[in-house]
Amino acid sequence: FFVYFANIYSFVYSPFYKMENKLENLTLWGYWRSSCSWRVRILLNLKKLEYKYESVHLVKDGGQQKTDEYAKKNPMKLVPSLQFGDTILTESMPICEFIEETVKEPKLLPDDPIKKAKVRAICEIINAGIQPLQNLKVRNKVQELGFDMTEWNKLFIEQGFEALEKSVSSTKGKFCFGDELSLADVFLVPMVQSSARWKVDMSKFPQLNAIVEECKKIPAFEKAEPKNQPDAE
Repeated sequence: FFVYFANIYSFVYSPFYKMENKLENLTLWGYWRSSCSWRVRILLNLKKLEYKYESVHLVKDGGQQKTDEYAKKNPMKLVPSLQFGDTILTESMPICEFIEETVKEPKLLPDDPIKKAKVRAICEIINAGIQPLQNLKVRNKVQELGFDMTEWNKLFIEQGFEALEKSVSSTKGKFCFGDELSLADVFLVPMVQSSARWKVDMSKFPQLNAIVEECKKIPAFEKAEPKNQPDAE
């Protein structure tokens, strides 16, 4: 009995248990217009987590993400990075999954393994299939090679949106998966709203538009918009 009690006591007062119940003293390094930073901001807002925001300007001074100091936080020299205590997490997908697993409410990944995989698939179409091709490093190289950057971005965004439009056709309610928010919506909104810069014809994607309009009614999404960030230009 005493061994059992000791094990329970040890678990309850362990750092892991405390982390599951409370996540604080957060610092987010990001850029106002970065869709990857944007999705993390949305999630932090939905989870009602307070955080300190540190701007990393991706253009000024040749790109502040390229400094040796920032590279210590993020070896890929990208945003976002999220710090709590001595821990720094990079890459928006694992950051979002960590927050989801650590702060349980509101729940944005289903318990059912198949449904969870489908939500993650939407996230990855955006995270791996669309956004990396719009990355500043890629855009700069595209221009260097003599290609039209707007046409490049428009082509790959529209290809990705065609896949997303088909993917949500059988699952959509108010949001990507029925009437409950999920990580899929957190990833979708920044990608759709960012696409206006590249003259994407969104009239071809009515279901995506409808989801985004519903999400924009939620204060956590509004608060995360680029125009509302301290480094907005």
